[in-house]
Amino acid sequence: MALAAALLSIAACNKAKFVDASILSFTTTSVSVAEDAALVKIPVHLYGADECVLTYSVTPGTASEGVNYKVVDRFGNPDNTGVLTVSNIDKEVNDSIRIQIVDYTGTETGNLTFTVELKESADEKINLGAYSKCSCMIIDNDGGLPKLIGSYEGAGTDSDGKAVSFTFDLAEYDPSADPEAEYPDADCIFTNGVMGFANGNKMTFKYPLYGFFDKNMSKIHIYGLQPFNAYNFGDTVGACWVAWGCDAGSLAQLKSKEDITLTAGEGVLVLDKLINLWLLEYDTFEPNGYTAGDLASGYKWTKK
Repeated sequence: MALAAALLSIAACNKAKFVDASILSFTTTSVSVAEDAALVKIPVHLYGADECVLTYSVTPGTASEGVNYKVVDRFGNPDNTGVLTVSNIDKEVNDSIRIQIVDYTGTETGNLTFTVELKESADEKINLGAYSKCSCMIIDNDGGLPKLIGSYEGAGTDSDGKAVSFTFDLAEYDPSADPEAEYPDADCIFTNGVMGFANGNKMTFKYPLYGFFDKNMSKIHIYGLQPFNAYNFGDTVGACWVAWGCDAGSLAQLKSKEDITLTAGEGVLVLDKLINLWLLEYDTFEPNGYTAGDLASGYKWTKK
């Protein structure tokens, strides 16, 4: 970063016209890209100023720099300076950190990771925003659902930080062979699930959960609000079905039945966003607004 420091020492952000707050930020904290994507651009946004120079770092994880990816400038040339100029005036100026992905299609590499992080601005009046680090994953297109099939055990917490145990089996599913198929696009099912919560509640799967595998993004989509068992929760809510669902802000949003997604890695499945165990009315299967627990984002299952 010696060159970066030298450049910053002479860099001028004097074009900037500051308003109340000036920040530099990514718009997301994670990016997934297929190994044959060729190029991924991670935009850096400047708010409250016209132009500025910043430093950044690209740190290898399981991906190796120069082998699995290369940092390039907007002309496609190698760029190891760690310096980026962002402009809201001159659109010819770089506004993204550009990563050239090396295509290993046909070779099983597993999903590979690296991290891009904004370090500092050349002008102390411009601060880094909340999204200053972005975790990047290169998706191996040579895996596929068959490699994921098996039994899993989980480790993670609910939104209160209390441990939740969770085991299940993941199996392939052929809807064409199922005369009662409700999800004709499904290709996998979650069965034999058992969830154990710190308060003593134990949720089991009487019915499987259906989903499909997105090979390009290495994600399993589980259709939202599928009832997997029924319980009597007492006088307040009575007998209800229990179903996975998104962390909805309203019943209308909840009823949209948003997919739950798990990112698939080498022998692991990771929950992308917090989900709730929503209660559905026993006769109509409509959500009533009550929950019976949740799983925090990042909950991880490991293949046995």
